[in-house]
Amino acid sequence: MPAHSFEQNWALLVHDTSRLIRRRFDLAIKDLGLTQAKWRVLATLHRSPGLSQSELAERLDIEKAPLGLALEWLDQAGWIRRETDRADRRARRVYLHEQSTPTLKAMEERFRQVEGNYLRGFDEAEVAELLDALQAVRQTLRRSDTPVQDASLATTDTYLSVLFECARLLIRRFDVRLGEMGFTRQQWLALNTIEQREGLRQSELAEATEVGAAAAGKLIDALEKSGWVERRMDATDRRAKRLHLSRRGRSMLSSTRERFDRLHGDLDRALGAERHRILVKRLGWIRHRLLEEGLHTAEARRAGART
Repeated sequence: MPAHSFEQNWALLVHDTSRLIRRRFDLAIKDLGLTQAKWRVLATLHRSPGLSQSELAERLDIEKAPLGLALEWLDQAGWIRRETDRADRRARRVYLHEQSTPTLKAMEERFRQVEGNYLRGFDEAEVAELLDALQAVRQTLRRSDTPVQDASLATTDTYLSVLFECARLLIRRFDVRLGEMGFTRQQWLALNTIEQREGLRQSELAEATEVGAAAAGKLIDALEKSGWVERRMDATDRRAKRLHLSRRGRSMLSSTRERFDRLHGDLDRALGAERHRILVKRLGWIRHRLLEEGLHTAEARRAGART
């Protein structure tokens, strides 16, 4: 998909912007020793204490097994406590301990710094418009989904909390359709990345899609075997190969875009032209700044590795 097409698709921007924000948050608190699952649990419980493990799994879109491991770690660290639900003895409610307060404060400070970078130049009215547009998307998505409902969230919505929820609900739609078309979300992301950045190397794809080098190699092998991707010799370095979409890959992506356009028709109608414009413009700017910052970070990391 050409870059301009991606940047005009608000649904893809919701998905990719939320992914990039979480990635920047991960890097900002790396020294605190928290995985994404752990810091998301802490942040969610800070906002909505007393959720059950099932509600947390639903809210965060994390499988119960890895969530259980994260909760066990946080429990052992003394940052959360789990209590049996008096109304349902089978359920356990999760709460924060006071010991988690210093970590939460450190997280919030780091997150504000990250947010300050990608929101620079935005005023309160523009952020409020973004929140309003995202809430319209969420309202329509919830009609076809059954997420955990919490009336208290209506008064505590932030553009970030609604952005993350919209991304989660959209991913559910994506995964169902992608499965019907015979490929995974990771393959879909890789194919779109290759089309946007024709001729990138395997290491660059791994970095862009945030998968390990070995996993990226297997992913490309599968895409090449399916006839969607081609490895071509680098004209400037005979030892290296560049990744390109095959004709079949381009045709397949064009077909998926048409299906996704039909899939999101109800959302487009609910949004309206003005909210659509706001989402594309605001999220496009945020995504651009996150990608720009990520590129500088990657270059600094590679430079450090060479010294």
